[in-house]
Amino acid sequence: MDNSEIIQQTIKELLEKIRLEADISIDASDDENIMVNIKTDEASFLIGRAGETLQALQHLARVLVNKKLGAPLQFILDINHYQSHRIEFLKELANDMANRALNDKTSLFLQPMSAHERRIIHLVLANHSQIETESTGEEPNRRVVIKPKA
Repeated sequence: MDNSEIIQQTIKELLEKIRLEADISIDASDDENIMVNIKTDEASFLIGRAGETLQALQHLARVLVNKKLGAPLQFILDINHYQSHRIEFLKELANDMANRALNDKTSLFLQPMSAHERRIIHLVLANHSQIETESTGEEPNRRVVIKPKA
C-alpha cells in the first residue's frame, strides 16, 4: 500500500467513526505538498469556526497516518477546497494590506489568525523590499502586523 492509499484509508475510517459520508481525492503529484480534499455535504461541520475543526481534523489525520507509516508524512487536508480558497484570500489580503500600509505610511494589524494562516502572510511578504511583518499578541488572539520598513 502506498502513502496515498494509507492516507485515503485512514481518513475514510476516521469519517466513518463520526458517521460522515464523503468523497476523498488525493493529489500527490508533488511529494512535498500532498493535498487531500474531502468533498461532503457536511462541510461547515468539518471546517468549524475559522477553520478550527478542520485544523484539528488535519492534526488527528496526520497523527493516525504517521502512526501507520512509522514515519512522519506531511499533507494538507482540505474540505470542499476551503483551504485552497482561504490561502488565495490570505495572499490577496497580504498584498492589499502591504500596499495600504505603504500608501498610509502606517502599521496595520490583521485579525487574529492561526499559526498556519499567519505563516502564509509572512511568506507572501517575506521578499517585499519595503514591508516587514511580525506576529504579536498571545494565542488565540495572535495577529500579524504589516508595516513599512524604517
